[in-house]
Amino acid sequence: MTARKKAAVFLLFGQSNAVGHRLPMRREDIIDTPLRNVFGLHRDDNQSFDTKELIFRGYVSAGMNLGETQDDTYSIANCLAAQWQAAKDAGEDLPDLYIVHIAIGAEGVTEKYMWYPYRTDRTLIPGKLRTANIALFPFALHVLSLLPPYFAQRGLTPVYLHHWRGGEEEDAVPIERLGGLKQIYDDLLDGFDNALGQKLPTVLHLIPLEIKKTFSPEVYERNVWIDRVFETLAAERDNVTLFDNWAAPHRDPQLPCGGLVGADRVHYTEQTNRWAASEVMRQLREAVKE
Repeated sequence: MTARKKAAVFLLFGQSNAVGHRLPMRREDIIDTPLRNVFGLHRDDNQSFDTKELIFRGYVSAGMNLGETQDDTYSIANCLAAQWQAAKDAGEDLPDLYIVHIAIGAEGVTEKYMWYPYRTDRTLIPGKLRTANIALFPFALHVLSLLPPYFAQRGLTPVYLHHWRGGEEEDAVPIERLGGLKQIYDDLLDGFDNALGQKLPTVLHLIPLEIKKTFSPEVYERNVWIDRVFETLAAERDNVTLFDNWAAPHRDPQLPCGGLVGADRVHYTEQTNRWAASEVMRQLREAVKE
């Protein structure tokens, strides 16, 4: 099977750092002309539990997050789309890229949050941060279940890669309530695999503990717990690996938080997201050549 008959499929799920929160794009970087070789799921076509078939359209930087309405940001998804198209335009032999982006800020996986995997409702109220109310786990399963038939009908072999950029919201959950976090993530990841009908290669973004040392001891302790859960998941599951944002080459020990996040000490900078997108591109390049 040649690369031209494959389809690279990048899935970005999570919360605010997956949205690109507080990172509005400059005018020259906004993608408003649909890309030729990168495609996404626009909210207008796909943000519903009633869709029977996915509708991919040429990628633009607005409307392609099926979670909250915060568009034209330097999210990993938007940065990757621009980098992939630039590589194609430069003549690199890559398949077309399909992006599935589902993220809402401040939404974790424990009981009061939208990624909680034991929600049985199908609530889907679109909107901005603090306004959107979507049962994210069942909605993500719905979207995942529609991906295999989409590519099969077009004679394409999808090569999937999922990055999970979440977990931070659980640093507000009392430590005594985090004992079930491993089981929650097991059920979350099992659900993704079952909906897709195969093991979904998943990359969990570790929370940089060096940054969390600037918070209270209680918050730091919870973040250590969350990262330990991620490390255990990667050790136990052959389709799960880890991503360390602290490894970014532009990290500067002379700057607060290494210069990887903004003044709020939570949200990654444009430079960090551009680097993360380049790492995703490297991973996808390797995957489609296998």
